Amino acid sequence: MLKRVLFPVVALMLSALIVALGWQNRQLRQINEQMAVQLQNMRLDAHGLGLGSRPDALALRTTQHTHVDIGGARDAPQILYFFSTTCRYCLASMPQLQQIAATRGRSELIGVGLPPYDQLADYAGKHALQFPIAIDTEADASKRYRATVTPMLMVLATDGSVAYKHVGQLDEQVVRDTINSLTPAPARP
Repeated sequence: MLKRVLFPVVALMLSALIVALGWQNRQLRQINEQMAVQLQNMRLDAHGLGLGSRPDALALRTTQHTHVDIGGARDAPQILYFFSTTCRYCLASMPQLQQIAATRGRSELIGVGLPPYDQLADYAGKHALQFPIAIDTEADASKRYRATVTPMLMVLATDGSVAYKHVGQLDEQVVRDTINSLTPAPARP
């Protein structure tokens, strides 16, 4: 008799425990997803200027012994790619960077080379980079743009404001987001 009464009670308790554990597991997954989003946002905030920031124009020397201006108002958007020749994530991002270079339209793409500087020209040649590579020897650009990690990609709108930024290795989504950020949103009526 005791077994007949005890079995349904134990089964009911186990069922309640399974439901409670499933509910807790769902809550933990939601918290984990929220924390991942917060961590990504913190990482973006910690590195690079915030969206909408308008850094002053800056002239830098290039590996081709010319000068290039980065930032400031201009006729077309400008894409800045901060990188280092010793950064493995920069190297891994090369195919996506080449895609951006090929599909950027009339926007200007400028690589901003961080230390070591003596390898920049060879690196650009080895990877067939067909855009100017600015040399940030005085760390003016990295300070002004808060480029503390490489790779870092920024799109500056025609008014000179930061329209898009990505910190870390480039992927296909970054290519799409970069190209999309080059076209200003249509004005609302």
